[in-house]
Amino acid sequence: MTLRALDDKTIHVVASSPNLLICLDYDGTLTPIVSRPFLARLHPRARIILKKLSKMPGVKIVIMSGRALGDLEKQVGLKGLGYVGNHGLERNLGGHPEIDSHAIQLRGFILKLTDALKRAMKNVPAVLIENKTYSATVHYRNLSPSAVAKARRIFRDVWSNFSAKIFFKIRPGKKVWEIRPRRGCSDKGRALQLILRSLTPAQRKGLTTVCVGDDKTDEDAFAVLRRSDVAIYVGESQRTMARYRLRETGAVLDLLEKIKSIRQKASRVQSGGKPLIKSTGRSKLGRKP
Repeated sequence: MTLRALDDKTIHVVASSPNLLICLDYDGTLTPIVSRPFLARLHPRARIILKKLSKMPGVKIVIMSGRALGDLEKQVGLKGLGYVGNHGLERNLGGHPEIDSHAIQLRGFILKLTDALKRAMKNVPAVLIENKTYSATVHYRNLSPSAVAKARRIFRDVWSNFSAKIFFKIRPGKKVWEIRPRRGCSDKGRALQLILRSLTPAQRKGLTTVCVGDDKTDEDAFAVLRRSDVAIYVGESQRTMARYRLRETGAVLDLLEKIKSIRQKASRVQSGGKPLIKSTGRSKLGRKP
């Protein structure tokens, strides 16, 4: 199925939901992909939009990322949002950080693996090996094709000799190899299910969930959405479960701005004693069947 562009009618239906859960990836969704993770700075416009939108009644925003939780919270720098780090292994959904119990037990193995990779790849200087305490990432974005092939061979050799590999899985992403625990909340799909279960009955009433992401890791979240929810892929078309597409990060901010404006107008109408925007019922907006 061809990915659709988000039209104004669809945005209006989504924005008019009584309750709205917006789950956003960070790198490649809220900020452009850059050569080094620490260079991915959130634009002031994005921070302003997120802050205003998160304070609106009926709106809950969660930033879901492969970054470590502390790093993600520092990059975004906003209170009142939910944060999911390490693809779900770390969560702060209501001011009380949680760490997956399986990940805690395995963090020593992550340290051993990243140390072994750093030693083995010392002659591949452009590779970045990131120990995120509960998972690890090998970034090869800055490598030439021949260097990528070399890094892949070294990675496979280290992995084959890793005594604890039975407890972990490798997930490829955009110019990265991710190493995460097999058990526990180690992907965005499971994280989204936890978020949904954490909502109160009042928050679930008339709820529409919007998930926006640009990478293979976001497909796990897309997969658990209902047909009435909305999955949005950011970037050029690829094989995805999302039904809609936004071409780049600026378009994501435009979408959030439109949602904010629609809800603001609806709030003004309601405060004036007139009925809120009429419900259009549950339409089949979301992911592909």
